[in-house]
Amino acid sequence: MTTIGEILQNFGYGPVDEENRKALAEILLPNLDLIAEEFYEFLSRDPVMSTYFLTPAAVEHRKATIKRWLEDLLTSKYDVAFLRRMTKVGQVHVRVKLDGHLVNAAMHFIRSFCFRLIESEADGERLSSLNATFDKLLDINLDILTISYREAEMKKIFVSQRLESALLNLSERLLHGLNLVLTLGLLAMALGVVALFGQDLVQAFTGEIEHGVIKALGSLLILWMMIELLQAEIEHLKGGRFHLKIFIELAIVALIRKLFVAALDKSDPVGFGLISGGLLTLGLLLYLATRELTERTKR
Repeated sequence: MTTIGEILQNFGYGPVDEENRKALAEILLPNLDLIAEEFYEFLSRDPVMSTYFLTPAAVEHRKATIKRWLEDLLTSKYDVAFLRRMTKVGQVHVRVKLDGHLVNAAMHFIRSFCFRLIESEADGERLSSLNATFDKLLDINLDILTISYREAEMKKIFVSQRLESALLNLSERLLHGLNLVLTLGLLAMALGVVALFGQDLVQAFTGEIEHGVIKALGSLLILWMMIELLQAEIEHLKGGRFHLKIFIELAIVALIRKLFVAALDKSDPVGFGLISGGLLTLGLLLYLATRELTERTKR
C-alpha cells in the first residue's frame, strides 16, 4: 500500500503548503457550520445522495462528519494515523455503495464553495497560493478516498478470476473424464462388434451362408469404422480435433448392414423405407460435414 509520505511527495506537498494550511484553517474553520449547511443542501438536491439522509438524525450526523473531516484535513498531522482515518472514510463509502462519481461531485462542491470563502479573505498572489494549496489538499484526500474503491474493484476482479479459473479447471477435468468414459465405451462396443462378427461367421458356416456372409460383412464394416472412431477419439484426448464425420460414417455403415439384412429377410416395405430414409438423411449430413471441413481447410 502507498505510504502517506509517498502520496505527499507525489503531489509536491511542501513547507509552503504547510504554512498555507494554517492560513486556510483560520479562514475556513470559523465557517464550518455554514459549509456543513450548504453541503447538506447540495446533497439533498441529488436524488441518489438524498436517500442517505432520510431522518433528522442522519442529517445532523452528516453535518457533523463533514465538519470533522474538514477540520481533520486542515489541522491534523499528515501521518499514518491520518492516512488510516481517511482510508476508513473511503471504506465506509464503499460499504454503503456510494458511487465514486458522487464522491467526486461532492468534492467539487466543497472546492468551489471554499474557494469563494478564501477569496473573501485574500487576494493577489496570496489568494493564488492559498487556492493552489487547498486544491492540493483536496486532491490528496480524494486520492486516499479512492484507494478503497480501487481495492474493492481489485478484490472483485480477484474473486471473479479465482472463481472463473476454478470453474474452467473443473470443466476441463470433467470434460477429460467424459472423454475417457467415451473411449472406454467405444472399446466395449468394439469388443461387442468383434463378438457379433464371430457370431455372424459361425452362422455363415453352420446356417444360411448368404445371410451369414452379408451379416459378417456388415459387422466387419462396423468394426472397421469403430477402429477409425477409436483412433480419432485417442487423437482427440491428445489434443486433436473432434471428428464428427466419423460418427456419421459409423451410423451409415450400421444402417447399411441393417438394410442388407432387411433385404434378405424380406421385411415389410415401411421398415425398409424408414431405413432408406435414415440413410439418405445421414448421407446429407455427411456431405454437409465434409464440405464444411473442406472449406475450413482451404481457409
